[in-house]
Amino acid sequence: MKAVFVENSSANRRYCHKPKHLNSTINNQLITINKMETTKPITKILKILLKYFTIKPTITFLAKEISMTRVGTWKILKKLEAEKLVILSPVGAGKTSTFSISLNWENPIVEKSLSLALTQDALKNQRWLSNFAELEDKVDFLLIYGSIIHSPKEANDIDILGVTNKHKFVEIDESIKRVQKTQIKKIHSLNFTQAEFKCELEKPNKIFIDAIKKGILLFGQEKFIKFIKGIQRK
Repeated sequence: MKAVFVENSSANRRYCHKPKHLNSTINNQLITINKMETTKPITKILKILLKYFTIKPTITFLAKEISMTRVGTWKILKKLEAEKLVILSPVGAGKTSTFSISLNWENPIVEKSLSLALTQDALKNQRWLSNFAELEDKVDFLLIYGSIIHSPKEANDIDILGVTNKHKFVEIDESIKRVQKTQIKKIHSLNFTQAEFKCELEKPNKIFIDAIKKGILLFGQEKFIKFIKGIQRK
């Protein structure tokens, strides 16, 4: 990166300090994130590795989920490995060996990449972002899930799940009452602390596990990622 010059009144030049965080390594990694916007299979794989935290996805499983061949999926995984976004660990030996596939949490760009991907999903749901906007500063993260996502016309209610501090529960309930006045469908809202929600997932509560897999994070994408990271690294 080139240094920036500032000219003073006597026409002498002095160097300004280089911004500490804008080094070439970070720039290259940010370029990787930006490219992900238009590389849907890569984004899909990263989100699956985050959200399907109760299983160990295989290449066959990932290929089916992203509607690609195993060969195509393998090429993407190797690209992600080269960029240090995932870790591929062989299980067994020989050409027929399978691989353990996991996110590389040691690379800080993984969290940034996932945050971008989840935020993009939220932005595609402006209706719900607008309707539940007043909950944003009351929750660590807010998840909307269930039939309202994939079959909104047929859905009987609106399922949302907020994870936050217990002292925020009353505020959230009051907000939901106000939002309900603007909605035809009944809002079904659940509140948990992080410890309580983690306990539900570890039971395992299949409804909430499925909610994470298929739901949309409206707010708190970064805190959600750190939450799941804590579970995966346990």
